[in-house]
Amino acid sequence: MSDAPDKHEKIHDPTPKRIRKAREEGNVFRSKEIVSVGMLLIGLSVLMGGTPFAFQALKGVTISLFQGAQATELTVLSVPDIFAKIWLQLLIVAAPFSVVLMAAAMGLNIMQSGWNVSFKALAPKGNRISPVQGLKRMFSAKGLFDFVKSFTKILIVGPIAYMTISGKLPQILMLHRLPLEGILTTAGMWILILLAQLVVVLLLLSGIDFAFEKWRYKKDLMMTTKEIKDEAKESEGDPQLKGKRRQMARSLAQRPRLDHAVLQADVVVTNPTHYAIALRYNPDESPAPRVLVKGIRKRALRIKKLAAELDIPTIEDRPLARALYDTVPEEHEIPEELYPAVAAILAEVYRRRNRS
Repeated sequence: MSDAPDKHEKIHDPTPKRIRKAREEGNVFRSKEIVSVGMLLIGLSVLMGGTPFAFQALKGVTISLFQGAQATELTVLSVPDIFAKIWLQLLIVAAPFSVVLMAAAMGLNIMQSGWNVSFKALAPKGNRISPVQGLKRMFSAKGLFDFVKSFTKILIVGPIAYMTISGKLPQILMLHRLPLEGILTTAGMWILILLAQLVVVLLLLSGIDFAFEKWRYKKDLMMTTKEIKDEAKESEGDPQLKGKRRQMARSLAQRPRLDHAVLQADVVVTNPTHYAIALRYNPDESPAPRVLVKGIRKRALRIKKLAAELDIPTIEDRPLARALYDTVPEEHEIPEELYPAVAAILAEVYRRRNRS
């Protein structure tokens, strides 16, 4: 039996294109436990720093409500206004906490996967409501891990909460003897201690969850050999077209530089705007004149401009220019049937040189 890997087996790391496509579809790496613990830590910090201010604000609302109670007439029309004022004051108190927690949730998600906006994840999919697919997800590695993780939370959080509360049960039963401010301060301190203990445990769980989600995300994006080949073909095109592009690139690389070629030319034959052909005749190099470079439209204009800058003669001959462009490749000698016409142009060029 062959030990070669199956072409349908996911054994290759995801390519940048595969990762980019997954992000476009809304499939990004994210650990929910990291977000939850981060939100708990930030919420704990906000409570510790903002509770005194919130308490003072609520105290002011209560005092204002009771002081104005004697002068406030309770009617069907006045009750909505009273509730609206109370809700407005509560909203002012709660708004900073809500804004901080929303910003923290967004920041924690962006820190894990970067900024990514995709509406494809919201599109309805049949497998989300399929009972069969639901059972597959439930009994998959991720479903099993999520179950173990949730059960572990219960096993850890429950005993910690029980020991903390049972240890302070006598003090809890005596809270009614304290003033309201003392009750809130004492109870708030106990809650903070309990949350701090839970955060330490949840941090460990979130680390395990982060490592598992990272492994699972990469495993889901792994590619088969066939997918690698298909992606390469899609990105680089058909092998035959790829070979033609390589051949064209080699031929372009072998073509002489335009300015160097025009500098060596004896004359440039034009038609007068569409075609330009640079010719050179040196008996020591070749028995017949050669076409150094040729061009149409923009390239022809460039050749003529270089000829003017380099003081190379330019002669207009429409039939000859068209014949040279159509029949003679660059760096090739002209055919015998064009000898008379080219000889006449070269003779004219030599006469001009002798006169100058």
